[in-house]
Amino acid sequence: MAKKTKKDKNNGEMRDQSHGSGDADRQMSLLRRLKALVVVLIVSNMALGVFGFYCLRAIDHKYSELIDRTVPLMDQMQELTAVSAHAMRGTNPAFFSPAENQRAATERAREGLDRDEKLRGLLVRTDWDPAREDEQETLQNAGDTFSRVARQVVDLFSAGRTAEATKLREESLRPAFERYVAATTQAADLVKEHSLKTSDAFTERTHSISKMMLGLASWPVIALTLFFTVTAALAVVVLLLFDRKVA
Repeated sequence: MAKKTKKDKNNGEMRDQSHGSGDADRQMSLLRRLKALVVVLIVSNMALGVFGFYCLRAIDHKYSELIDRTVPLMDQMQELTAVSAHAMRGTNPAFFSPAENQRAATERAREGLDRDEKLRGLLVRTDWDPAREDEQETLQNAGDTFSRVARQVVDLFSAGRTAEATKLREESLRPAFERYVAATTQAADLVKEHSLKTSDAFTERTHSISKMMLGLASWPVIALTLFFTVTAALAVVVLLLFDRKVA
């Protein structure tokens, strides 16, 4: 009887040891899973940071390209408007009267026209958007017409043919100048409109990337929510099956 009792005691101790060993294994397994989850979270956050940095850097580079292309172009157009107006004022008949002022006025007028042509040439040769080739051609043609008629007016003043120069200035040069200014203004407006549309597109893309990054960053919360939802559903199913079995 004593031997049987001792044997039962040994069996109980073995069961306790086995039960304790099982609990330890489950704890170790849970610990390993938690460590794996932490590693996954760290890696995912690092990957998300690299992805966000790359996207923002790419957009910043495109913004810089847009500014580097648009701002100098707008400055050149603004300067061209001022220079062309100065060239037009240089053909004012008052500057060529009396006769002793004709030589100095002629030199100043031609210098103004030379400066206008030079600046216009630089502007037209600037790398505009390919879709704006017609605008460049329109600006070039309007500017060439203005320069040609203006030089004719200056030559007439220089030759002392004031009446003919004044008539040509009012009938031909002034309309040519107005078309020239209108072409320059239209080109500036279109370049500005294009740059604003491009900037808005970049802004919209930035917002989309931000939303996507926020969505990716919230995946642990979504995963935990799904896990607890599935666990609760399984628990309810198990309880219902158990109730049916007992009944």
